[in-house]
Amino acid sequence: MELLLVRHAIAVERGTAANDAERPLTAEGRARMEEAARGLARLVTPQVILSSPWLRAMETAEILRERFRLGRVRACEALAGADYDAVIEAANETDASPVALVGHEPWMGELLAYLLCGDPAGMAVSFKKGGAALVRSAGEARAGGCWLEWFVPPGVLRRLARA
Repeated sequence: MELLLVRHAIAVERGTAANDAERPLTAEGRARMEEAARGLARLVTPQVILSSPWLRAMETAEILRERFRLGRVRACEALAGADYDAVIEAANETDASPVALVGHEPWMGELLAYLLCGDPAGMAVSFKKGGAALVRSAGEARAGGCWLEWFVPPGVLRRLARA
């Protein structure tokens, strides 16, 4: 199985929306993510997208959905927090591969550590806004049972789009 972990794109500043879950992407964040998605398409083609239900993550997931011409984005509440086992279970239940997972920091970095080491504090890693990583597993994904294929910051994805 392949899991594509993506952090949401640039959103409006904290305090500009009624609550943190309702912060949308900025125009710049949207434009950068559209370009990064074009670069991402040179590396991987997800079959399903699971996203945190928070607005900025869902908007990022919609950009990916449009780029890859996929069906609707599936909201996954576990991607809005630190329920790593629930995220893994939701990805495994899709019976698809690769599965894109769109979420937030620090949880995406911790999820990556959990997938690779079996411990969310097992390694220090953080995703830049719009950054992505691809992990693989033999069979279903499980904690500590995956390996890292690549980890790419958004600037590199945008350069790939222009190459």
